Amino acid sequence: MAPQDVLDEFFRYVQNDIPLRLISTVEMTLVDRLAVQDYYLPAIEEITEATLANRVSSATDREDVVKQIIQDIVKYAVLSHRWLPRGEPLFHDLINGIPDIPGRGKLERYCRLTRQKGLAFAWSDTCCINKSSSAELDEALRSMFRWYRNATLCLVYLSQTNDLSDVEADEWFTRGWTLQELLAPPVAKFYNKDWEPLGEQENDKEDELIVKHLVNATKCPKHALRNFLPGPHDVDRRMSWAANRRTTKVEDMAYSLMGIFGVVLQPAYGEGAEQSFSRLVQMIMQSRGSTSVLNWVGKAAVSFNSFALPSSPRCYIGDGGFNTERRIEMGMTSRGLRLPLILLPVRVETLCSLNSTVVQAKMEFADAQFRSMCQHVTISANVLGRHPPKEEDWALGVFNYMPPDGNRMTGLPGLRRWSVGYLLWRPRDTNQNPADALDGMTVRDDLRFYGWKKLSTQTFVYFTLPHIKKGEVMIVKEHLLETVYL
Repeated sequence: MAPQDVLDEFFRYVQNDIPLRLISTVEMTLVDRLAVQDYYLPAIEEITEATLANRVSSATDREDVVKQIIQDIVKYAVLSHRWLPRGEPLFHDLINGIPDIPGRGKLERYCRLTRQKGLAFAWSDTCCINKSSSAELDEALRSMFRWYRNATLCLVYLSQTNDLSDVEADEWFTRGWTLQELLAPPVAKFYNKDWEPLGEQENDKEDELIVKHLVNATKCPKHALRNFLPGPHDVDRRMSWAANRRTTKVEDMAYSLMGIFGVVLQPAYGEGAEQSFSRLVQMIMQSRGSTSVLNWVGKAAVSFNSFALPSSPRCYIGDGGFNTERRIEMGMTSRGLRLPLILLPVRVETLCSLNSTVVQAKMEFADAQFRSMCQHVTISANVLGRHPPKEEDWALGVFNYMPPDGNRMTGLPGLRRWSVGYLLWRPRDTNQNPADALDGMTVRDDLRFYGWKKLSTQTFVYFTLPHIKKGEVMIVKEHLLETVYL
């Protein structure tokens, strides 16, 4: 009889961390978690205290050892592929018998290969999810990354690939869901259109030549392909990996990224691409507050209360390599996106139309001392759409600064050598000097909100402090750090 903590972890793992249903690779039928549990229980019951004692050491925790043993025993494969336009075997086909349809051969070859590798169970997104059940579909979407992560092996079928010479042109690299299917599983095996292996190793993620092609096709670095850690950090870089991908349902562009950023969304098909992506970005902001999520340009999402949320992953293309990984308090409110920014007033020198939708603004810092420290650098930004006149108040809202709590010496914020921010504006009030205001006086109520507004730009807005060395920051006065609602 296995120790109780082993049995408890086994039951927990099977009922929570593997797919709801798997395919029996021998019978080509669907089985549920209870069937998988019954299949592996005899092997679990052979685990003894002596088994654990041989694995537990001063450097390992018993709980971690138990979890690893369970995962070593409970094995299944997952399939990553490009769906056919029509004719994929669906859930009801495996229940009632698979008809002679185009996707039948693919499923049979997949199960045969899985069986040859000694795995009794396999999973495919085409037929292992009952998509007529909204509750089951929601759970599957939220659990997908974890299911791929826990798989013993991911078989990747590239239906347009002959060999490594043309692998990078395969449509598989352009689909939204396949990004997490590439990053999540520790072990992956790639096959061409004839189901011939593209590599000779058991794990193609260890094949240097294949990994080189994967890096070229996806722009994901080698370390991410091999040891990806999900979470709401390095947001700008990770979003750029998804920027040129597409999904059949537009909302899936956001849902397919949940696992990569370690956040959970309630799927709501029909809400639209921008709304679903805005919800994803807001969840990332709430989860960590990494300023890397702010490092975007281009079209803002249409929203009732903010114009400071990106409309799609494409907004993160070409981040410029700025250091943007800091944590600050941020979040959506009824007044807009609440952000603490270092506000540096700028003076617009010229506004030049580049075309019907883009205006180039050339600016310099309004403060003479700061302008001198920056060696009188000219800041340039391509503004999208309508823009205010240059006589209004303009500012650069820097977000990749060192927050006050990051400086134990002074407790003041600091600017990096390469500082990047948002181009902001607000109407200039020329009627009343706040210093002259008196209690009881009356003023005009024009119902306007005079707070700062973000301008959409085609390019990243940045400046350089040439005298600042790498790893250093320049301390600035605390009053420059202001909370704004965008």
